[in-house]
Amino acid sequence: MTTLNRTLLRCAVCGEESEHLLTGSTYTTGSPDFDTRPPELMRSTIIYWLQECPSCGYAAPDLREAHEAVGDIVRSSGYQQRQGAFVRHSFLLESLGHFSEAGWTALHGAWLADDRGDEAEAGRLRLLATSLWKRGKTSGQNFMDSFHEEFALVTDVFRRAGAFDEALATCRAGLDSEDLPTLIEDLLRMELSLIQRRDTACHSLSELPQHPPGARRVSMQ
Repeated sequence: MTTLNRTLLRCAVCGEESEHLLTGSTYTTGSPDFDTRPPELMRSTIIYWLQECPSCGYAAPDLREAHEAVGDIVRSSGYQQRQGAFVRHSFLLESLGHFSEAGWTALHGAWLADDRGDEAEAGRLRLLATSLWKRGKTSGQNFMDSFHEEFALVTDVFRRAGAFDEALATCRAGLDSEDLPTLIEDLLRMELSLIQRRDTACHSLSELPQHPPGARRVSMQ
């Protein structure tokens, strides 16, 4: 069961108070999607992962906390022109040079766009996520625990966005990498099939083949 707590928070940027729903507890049953989106019931809490101040528009995991440079960014036209808590927080993180986290936030925004049925916005945010992760890699910022997992994630994100050429190139590069864990190889081989069919739907790890105990696996969670 997921519990939500209604809480009054004071914005660290403008000082105004507003009421927000915060996740108290939740759990998951089942397998995550290829892009790590969690199964229910945690899946339904994504909308509460960020809070947005209704007064100044500051969006963050905790409105009560803010880096000293955040105020100027929030008041900028670039920030104010963006709509949605995840889009704004991604821009904020990008402005601070946290490209890996900004990419993840953009992907989380894509998940919510999926739920709204806004395919165009979901695709745009997925491509933004890959762009931010690429910028992060040039700055020494990893966005997953291993480069094998990064290949798998980016392949899926490109495929879901309908960027099949980019997805295919990433998938093949991942399959050509050395010491590929069993789970990642299975995932990438299924991605290859999905790309060839021009499939943009979500798929979960439960669809992958099962292997006997002792096979090398990673969690992708």
